[in-house]
Amino acid sequence: MCRAALQWLLALPGLKVPEDDLRAGERRITQEQRTIHTLFGDVGVSRNYYHHPANGTGRHPLDEALGLIDGYTPGVTALVGRCAAEHPFGQASESFKAYTGLDVDARQFPRLAERVGPMVERFLRDDLRSGEKIPPRVYVATDGTGAPLRHEELKGRKGRQPDGTAQTHEIKVGAIFTQHPVTGEKPWRDLDSTTYIATTQRVDPFGGMMLAEFRRRFPAPPPEIVFLGDGAAWNWELQRINFAEAVGIVDFYHAAEHVAKVVDLIENHRSPSGSKRRKRWVKLLLRGHLDIFLFEARNAFPVATQAVGETALDYFEKNRHRMRYRLFRQRGYFIGSGVVEAACKTVVAQRFKGSGMHWSEQGLADVLSIRTAIRSRRYTEFWRHAAAARPAA
Repeated sequence: MCRAALQWLLALPGLKVPEDDLRAGERRITQEQRTIHTLFGDVGVSRNYYHHPANGTGRHPLDEALGLIDGYTPGVTALVGRCAAEHPFGQASESFKAYTGLDVDARQFPRLAERVGPMVERFLRDDLRSGEKIPPRVYVATDGTGAPLRHEELKGRKGRQPDGTAQTHEIKVGAIFTQHPVTGEKPWRDLDSTTYIATTQRVDPFGGMMLAEFRRRFPAPPPEIVFLGDGAAWNWELQRINFAEAVGIVDFYHAAEHVAKVVDLIENHRSPSGSKRRKRWVKLLLRGHLDIFLFEARNAFPVATQAVGETALDYFEKNRHRMRYRLFRQRGYFIGSGVVEAACKTVVAQRFKGSGMHWSEQGLADVLSIRTAIRSRRYTEFWRHAAAARPAA
């Protein structure tokens, strides 16, 4: 019934279609047939086509007014994009048919994702203010993870393999979320407050994206900004350039892993005495006694490992002001970067690191944009924004 009603509406003699008139240099072909793939099934229509012989361009005003992408309506395309971002393409086709009753060829899922992904990416980078209230505290967290690319796209790239080659392409991942701290209670993240940024680009453009998303949400500076990251230098350079006013905190669990590496220079940290030593030093770090830990470590290094030990302790010396964990806990700050580390799994790994997967960099970027929008609760907003921008028939 819906399909018949839609077909009847699109065939009305008096239907006014925006831009459905001749322009200079064009010629019109009337009654060109087209099958439109809708949520109610396929609908046949006749519409005008305008061809410009001089520059070789053509246009279908009805297709543009309806927002069709390769003959698919926005409603169908939106669901195809969602399935493509959530499942491998073959499985996405099966799930789509089970959910909608529509049979879309599995090959259409990467094709439509290729069309929609860049549009979603532009939407995510637009300065469309969120309109949310300024919270008392905002966290910015960054991390990186890898995704496998096709072998031909990895040729010549340096990586972490024993021979110096790369098997993956690094994806920069960021999370921005808010907190309303309550005195005496452990920190809780505000519900549905997290938006994500994920990109295949380098750290400099990634930092710009993080700052733009922050300003989109919070045009006025929040009272407190906290920046969370592991010990990688690029995190703190990104903070210095884009979030200089933020309180920087090294993820405590990464710091604890480095404590274990320091212990290994003395004895195996898994041995009974090594485990005891590691636990003591981790507690010292957590309680704000970094200098005691450093003093004890320097005095415990065997002569043969003292030089290597000093290098290992540089990690703590360089991040001293970011490891004031006792003070941070007293202020009710998160001291772990679990939110963005979880994003590396939920936004990237669950979709892009399946068995046998090898992506083109562009295909990876297209699906990543859609997936990021979904996880940030902005995918539906994108389609509403796109619909509002089109003149209606």
